[in-house]
Amino acid sequence: MKRKRRTFDFLPAVGMLVAAMLLVLDGAEPGAADDSTPVLTEQQIEQALHPAAATRSFVPRGLTRRDSPDAGLSVNLNIPFGHNSSELAPQAAEQLRQLGAALNSASLGLNRFVIAGHTDAKGSTQYNKQLSLRRAQAVKRYLVSNGIDNARLETVGYGSDRLLVPDRPEDPSNRRVEIRDLGRTAQ
Repeated sequence: MKRKRRTFDFLPAVGMLVAAMLLVLDGAEPGAADDSTPVLTEQQIEQALHPAAATRSFVPRGLTRRDSPDAGLSVNLNIPFGHNSSELAPQAAEQLRQLGAALNSASLGLNRFVIAGHTDAKGSTQYNKQLSLRRAQAVKRYLVSNGIDNARLETVGYGSDRLLVPDRPEDPSNRRVEIRDLGRTAQ
């Protein structure tokens, strides 16, 4: 016998849909990079860059992990900068301190990394590439001034060439700093 669906069977799904629509209408999205994104801990960053071999690691809000054969493991962090500037905002210090501690951890302390700057698609391609490179270099300067070996870090600016959300090129989550693990340094 076929069960007859009742209207209230759909209420949980409707509630989730309404909540998602309100987030979109409000200009926010789950996991979007913005100034309210929580600071990720040294352990969270380390786990994303160096997950336990036998388990699939949890990736917290505000951080994404990409396993790519050509790129290695990487994390995207929300590092705040001034508007159209490569000057680190005061809120960036704690996230960068946590990043520095992760890069000097026992599991990552001998690895090399690329610091890649990314922008959204507002502005010209050339300007965005230059801005994203200057931002990556600012992160590197901070890390080096706080104990990370300069030789372990490379910088690159992609501008808007590698959008995190390609179907929304001006979305704030496209503005990010990616830390990519290149593996062990030559000893």
